[in-house]
Amino acid sequence: MRANQSTRIRKSHEPISVRDLVDDLDQKRLSIPPHQREFRWELGRQRKFIWSILKGYPIPSMLMSQETLVDHTLYIEDGRQRITTLSHFRNDLFPIQWPPNTELFRKYSELTIEDQATFDHTVILVWKFSNATATDRIEIFDWHQNGAPLSVGERYHAQHASPLVSFVKKLLMTPGTGYHDRAVAIWGVRGDPVVVPEDFVSKDSRRKWLLDATALVLGLLYGPANMSKKYEPDRGFITMEITPEKKKAVEKDLVRILEIYETVNATVPVTRPAKWLKYHWDPGTYTGYIAYSLSAGVRELHEKTQANLEKKEEYEDGFYEPNSLRDKPEEWDLIKSKWIEYMSEVRRTINQNPTRTLKSVLKKKIHNNMSSARAWAKFRWEDGYKRVFGLPVSDPNLSDDDSEESDE
Repeated sequence: MRANQSTRIRKSHEPISVRDLVDDLDQKRLSIPPHQREFRWELGRQRKFIWSILKGYPIPSMLMSQETLVDHTLYIEDGRQRITTLSHFRNDLFPIQWPPNTELFRKYSELTIEDQATFDHTVILVWKFSNATATDRIEIFDWHQNGAPLSVGERYHAQHASPLVSFVKKLLMTPGTGYHDRAVAIWGVRGDPVVVPEDFVSKDSRRKWLLDATALVLGLLYGPANMSKKYEPDRGFITMEITPEKKKAVEKDLVRILEIYETVNATVPVTRPAKWLKYHWDPGTYTGYIAYSLSAGVRELHEKTQANLEKKEEYEDGFYEPNSLRDKPEEWDLIKSKWIEYMSEVRRTINQNPTRTLKSVLKKKIHNNMSSARAWAKFRWEDGYKRVFGLPVSDPNLSDDDSEESDE
């Protein structure tokens, strides 16, 4: 069915001059869709691109979309960095060293008439497509970026309209919504402003914050094994609808996590709070382990859950569910008190020994025998939980297969 639906998309291509492309962008006839990355090219890369045009080098094609064939607004799907650079140069925002091998720097308005004509009349092939759904457009953008160095967080950002990422952003990353404002004292400001200026560049470099937030929510929605740094659209979690009941259940577990941190903050204040905000936001410090400890029942059923991850119908039928402590107040009290005790102990140790690092203190217990490059995975959360709660660790010498960049 999906393959048949994709045939409705209409495609065409045409050569367009640099001058016309820049005019369309400046006059708002071209728009930047929300799933695009911010403009990030540094000055050196912008200059090299302008040089390539003035030297007559081939220019890669651009990709644009229309809502429908009769809609005259075009959206830049691939080529945002290039077309923004063209606009910046044509509007005299930076000079280039020109002619080559000289010490002269010239802005567009300072070029010779011949060089301006070369720049303006350079033709770029533009592919256009129309009649695509919002989901189609995001998927097309993602596919076109597969050869580019997009981070996992940037891929999630490209899926901003999906049920998963939109829930994550409303829950944790949008000021004034969800639990963002309450969590600022614990994790700091971890989102973009509600009203985003056109030239805005997010402080969330490479969307690392979004990766962390999405990993946490995935773990709370679908089980701790899914609290991962990986981007795995094939599992279907990104586009899977999230029921209101499930959202409320996730919020209950999130509130439990916040209560632990809030109590620790009140019990043992820290001397460098800004640094601790960074530690707390990273799920690999505490939050991943706390989330695992909240999954009552799943701690025993987890092997069965893992064996059935790809069977979505069975998985949704009850192998894992958030807010599994709702009828277990005594167990919740035990879990909460144990985490407060351990995290407070870590803080006191560092407060009393300023030369000690958090990494070295955590390795005494929660991260004991764990490689600093270990992936976020079910065994990591399980082992850390067991060490904090004084339970036997099933396999203290796990291999580091499938390891990722250190989050310590």
